[in-house]
This record gives sequence, structure tokens and C-alpha cells, in this order.
Amino acid sequence: MVDKIQINHRPYSRNAVDKWHWAKKQRLKKEYQFLIRSEMNRNKIKGTCEKCSIKITCGVKRLMDIDNLIAGLKQFIDALCIERYIHDDSPKWLELQVKQEKSKQYKIIVEREVCI
Repeated sequence: MVDKIQINHRPYSRNAVDKWHWAKKQRLKKEYQFLIRSEMNRNKIKGTCEKCSIKITCGVKRLMDIDNLIAGLKQFIDALCIERYIHDDSPKWLELQVKQEKSKQYKIIVEREVCI
């Protein structure tokens, strides 16, 4: 079974996030947590303790280097863990795919499939 959430928020690049103060990074993670929790409640999605495969699709106005995109999603992936959308972000518990597509609106779409 595949669960899907969409967060209408800008995905940042690592180049941008690395220049921020630690407190700003924490605020971003808290904002992501709130948005993820809201989507999980709205769609009646439960947290998991199982190994998962997630596919993150970022809608961006301008394509960026894939390594910058993945590293810039650190706070988002940490928020997914805190909200129990995924159990843990270590390779033992998570298979991760990240892609990007051009879009007029910023968005982050996450599709989760629990591995059996």
C-alpha cells in the first residue's frame, strides 16, 4: 500500500541551508513537522515502525544539482522521522529516492511504501 502526502513548501538547496544559523534550520524543521503532521491527520495516515521505501519528488522553479537537493532535504527527512511517517532515516530502515521536476509552485510530494 502506498501513502502519499504533499507539502506546499519550498525545497531548499544545501548551498542555501549551509549559510543559515542553526536556529533558522530548527525553525524550518518545526515548520516541516507541522505541515507533515497536518497532512498525515488530514489523510488519516498512521506512523510506522517498519522499513519503508519513500520517493520524494520536489517541484522547483529552477532545477538544481541532485546532491544539493538531497542534502537540502535533511531537515525535511528529520521531520518525517519525528512525525513517525518513517521509522528512521538510516539505510537499515529507509530506501530513499529523490527526484525533481520543474513546477510553477514549490511543493514536496512524498510517497511511502512499507517494505515487508
